Amino acid sequence: MKLKEGDSVPDFIAKDIFDRDIIMSDLRGNKIFLAFFRNVNCPFCNMRVHQLSKKQKELTKAGLKMVFFFESSTQHLQRSIFHKEVSEVPLIGDPEKEVYKRYGIESSIFKTMSTFLHKGAFAKKKEGEKFNVPEDKEKNDDTLIPADFLIDENCKIVKAYYGKNVSDHLDIKEIEKFAGVNNGQSV
Repeated sequence: MKLKEGDSVPDFIAKDIFDRDIIMSDLRGNKIFLAFFRNVNCPFCNMRVHQLSKKQKELTKAGLKMVFFFESSTQHLQRSIFHKEVSEVPLIGDPEKEVYKRYGIESSIFKTMSTFLHKGAFAKKKEGEKFNVPEDKEKNDDTLIPADFLIDENCKIVKAYYGKNVSDHLDIKEIEKFAGVNNGQSV
C-alpha cells in the first residue's frame, strides 16, 4: 500500500554500509529525505545519487537528514567507491526489500518500459553509466520503481513521491525548499 501525505512513517531498524544503526524513530526531531533506489548499477539511480551528493553539504547544513536505500546487498554497496563517497548519507542495502514493502515501493513492467519514451532518457542513462560501480551479479528486480519521501520532525510524511518510471524522482528544488535552502543559502 502506498503511503500518502500525513501518514506516520513506518519505523525500521537497519545497518548502513558503515555498520551504523539507522533507526527511523531516532531521526524524530529532524527533517528527513528518504530515498528508495533500484540496484547499485542502475545508471538513473547513480545520476540521482550524484546530483544529491553535490547538494549534500547545503542540505545537511540546513538540518536535513538523508537516508538512501538500495535493493543491492550491503556487501555490494561496500564495493562501490562511487557510493562510499556519499558516506555521510546512510546507505542501506535491502535485497529482500523488507523496508521497500513497508513504504509501498512498487515494481512495474509498464513504468519500466515507459522510461525510454521520455525525452533525454537515453542520454541520462549513458551519463549515469560513467560512474565507477562494480558489476552487480545479484538477482535484482529490473522493474523496481524508485520513490522519495519528505518527512517532518514528527515522522509524518509531507510528500510521498512514487516515480512514474525508473528515472523519475522528486525535483531537487522541492527537496531544497523543504529543507529551507534558498538559492544555495539556508533560510
